Amino acid sequence: MFMFDAMDELMEVSFVQITRQDAVLAFALERPEIALEDVANLPGVLMAEGGWDLPVRLTHGPRTHTVAVTGLRKENTLSRVFDASSGALVRPEDGLVLSRRLAGHLDARIGDVVQVEFLQMGDQTHRVAVTGVVTQYFGLGAWMEADTLGRLLNRTPRITSANIEIDEAQVRALYEAVKSAPAISGITLLDQVRHSFDETIAENAGMTTTINSLLAAMIAIGVVYNSARIQLSERARELASLRILGFTRGEVSYILLGELAILTLVAIPLGLWIGTGLAAGIVAEFDSDLYSIPLVITRETYLRAVAVVAAAAVVSALIVRRRIDRMDLVAVMKTRE
Repeated sequence: MFMFDAMDELMEVSFVQITRQDAVLAFALERPEIALEDVANLPGVLMAEGGWDLPVRLTHGPRTHTVAVTGLRKENTLSRVFDASSGALVRPEDGLVLSRRLAGHLDARIGDVVQVEFLQMGDQTHRVAVTGVVTQYFGLGAWMEADTLGRLLNRTPRITSANIEIDEAQVRALYEAVKSAPAISGITLLDQVRHSFDETIAENAGMTTTINSLLAAMIAIGVVYNSARIQLSERARELASLRILGFTRGEVSYILLGELAILTLVAIPLGLWIGTGLAAGIVAEFDSDLYSIPLVITRETYLRAVAVVAAAAVVSALIVRRRIDRMDLVAVMKTRE
């Protein structure tokens, strides 16, 4: 069930902490930052901030990776560089911030100098220090201050997209305005992106996780019940002898079921530890350049797992107790060892 915890964390970080805008406007060509004033005047737009995406080739030692570097203003609040590991905002300052997976591909750490080759800009090449590494769950990101990018390229900062906060009551009017604006190539609504992602998770990972959880619960019940039945079968003569010697049904049941309770209590912590390791293995297998899944297991998920095993143990104990109460002492004592 940890997958649901992981997805909640992924959605919180990606669609609340990092991308706080309602929509993204993409421009057909680079525009000067003053174009944000025109964007702010579109119907329904409450706030507008620019983003400057440039294709680059990053090289560190023998390793090379081609990505897009995003130039942001330090005062931006709609799209931010957020580190999911520390829960803190990270400022590129005069250097380059890399996502943790990209830093791993380049084998780069904070303080290392990376060669940045700006493609489509006359293949200009500059050496830039890595000033931050952040954990994010989508894509391979690289960020710089817009002013730093402009200084390296010897030009004023530009924008290739606009992050906007919108009035939902005027979305239709905004659509019409965007359609009639030749400089805008498209609009992406983040609510639709999140809804689509939720549906995909529900149809795929959600269904798989639910089926696996049901199978795991059935296995837990089967293992505990079979263990109790085996113990009863192996010790039936001993228990019958105790009954004949004067032990009550409750005292005889306590001997067998007490052992089952101890085994269950010892097994639960071990099972939680092994389960956490399996979850970590699943997360590692899902890791890719497109997305990664955080290893997040809440206390409620651990308690839910414990409850399943505990319930299986209780039900098994009641069934075995009933068999002990109905045990035919004569028939059992006649059974050959």
